[in-house]
Amino acid sequence: MNVQFTDKIACIFRHTLALIKENGFHGTPMSMIAKHSDVAIGTIYHYFPSKENLIVELFFYCKTKINAFIFRDINQESSYKEQFAFVLQRFCAFQIENTDIFSFLEQFYNSPFNELAHNQQAADHYEENNLIDFLLKGMEINQIRKIDVHIIAAAYIGAAVTFSKSVIYGKLQFNQQHLDELIEIIWNGVKQENEYEL
Repeated sequence: MNVQFTDKIACIFRHTLALIKENGFHGTPMSMIAKHSDVAIGTIYHYFPSKENLIVELFFYCKTKINAFIFRDINQESSYKEQFAFVLQRFCAFQIENTDIFSFLEQFYNSPFNELAHNQQAADHYEENNLIDFLLKGMEINQIRKIDVHIIAAAYIGAAVTFSKSVIYGKLQFNQQHLDELIEIIWNGVKQENEYEL
């Protein structure tokens, strides 16, 4: 983030997420965010010069939270396949437990804000893509197929998002067996055929 993180910014972000989930981007003006966050409109503009800036900074904040949650506590001594399963489980758990962030990201990726974030990321070089790095590691140690990493990421993320949506909307009951079956399907699709477990 380009702004120093404070309790006030955390409050603004929390209410922005809830309001966007309820009203969408266009239905959530800065004045509404200020009112629900119990801060003066000038305070928001002090931290964020525009709504676009607020939305993009919120996106990077959400990505940082996701990466921290998913990759925290990963056992570096476990096999890559076990780490692969752990990361996918954590990804699903985060989405199911944080529906405001999940809803925000879904809207964000299908909006013009996504291009703004991409341009800012290219300029600032401060966002890490831990999932891509993790998948590239799997290729380097001959555990997953050496194809375009973004194709594997799309399959990985797409499966996690679809599974999480099914749970959130009550189409699928969450249980470990369902998750294990999903992980096995994804793993069998991306693993290197002659892989030896590392």
